[in-house]
Amino acid sequence: MNYRNFHTGFPRFHFDENAGGAGGGDAAAAAAAAAAAAAAASKPWHDGIESETLGFWQNKGYDVSSPKALATKLTEQYRAAEKHIGAPPDQIIRMPKADAPPADIAAMWQRLGAPKDPKEYDFSGIKFAGNDLEPSFADAMRQGLAAAFVPKDKAAAIVGSVVKYLESAETTETTLATAKLAEERTTLEKNWGGKDSNTYRFNLLQAKEGATRLGLDPESVAGLESVAGYSKIMDALRRVGNARKEDVFVDNPANVPGNVTTREGAMSRKQQLFADKAWVARLNGGDVEAKNEWKRLNQMIEGEG
Repeated sequence: MNYRNFHTGFPRFHFDENAGGAGGGDAAAAAAAAAAAAAAASKPWHDGIESETLGFWQNKGYDVSSPKALATKLTEQYRAAEKHIGAPPDQIIRMPKADAPPADIAAMWQRLGAPKDPKEYDFSGIKFAGNDLEPSFADAMRQGLAAAFVPKDKAAAIVGSVVKYLESAETTETTLATAKLAEERTTLEKNWGGKDSNTYRFNLLQAKEGATRLGLDPESVAGLESVAGYSKIMDALRRVGNARKEDVFVDNPANVPGNVTTREGAMSRKQQLFADKAWVARLNGGDVEAKNEWKRLNQMIEGEG
């Protein structure tokens, strides 16, 4: 092997055949490397990245000035998304925007269990006071629940709570009404001379006579009691029953002859009337006043209450 330069005869390692002079090649190479480094330093690290990708990063608000910051953020979001990757489509719900069409909002709630038709709500297992719900009440609840997109499996519990409250309120109202009626009865007994007095029994007969004249059955009388008060209703019926004429209802003052308030008095009055031939003739002739008095006297004597 020839280790000497062909032209000069010197050893090859003493000089660079391609350089313009001794040491000139190293300086040129260093200058070129420095120029390349300067050019690279003047460009951002993401130079050459597809513009759409770079724009996506920027629109998301990522820090594109630092590769480390960008990589950290992307990794964080990927890990969060990875939790949902692989979930069945029927388990993923897309939230509609606030200004989304009503149909889109309804569709989302229907995915969560809300019915398309209010009739799909089933209240067959709910009872009010042992009976099925009133159809009008059940329909009103269905409409309200559907408007609020309540899931079908939650509706029965809500309606059950409402029914329970209504039952409690009804029980309370009944208790108060019973107490009020007892108080009214006590007041009436006091005003009529006491429950065991003849006056009370007579007035009670008169009140029943008044109800009969007005065509009121016991249920109707009870309904009136709850509106105006037991004592007021019974006293009004007594006035009607005590009227001497069907077209005029007046009280008989205590000092009017023939006014009786006891069973014994009724028996005496009956004997007195039977001795009156004119009165007997009136009774047999269908006289209204005679018939009413005859009826009231018999009620007192027989103790009809």
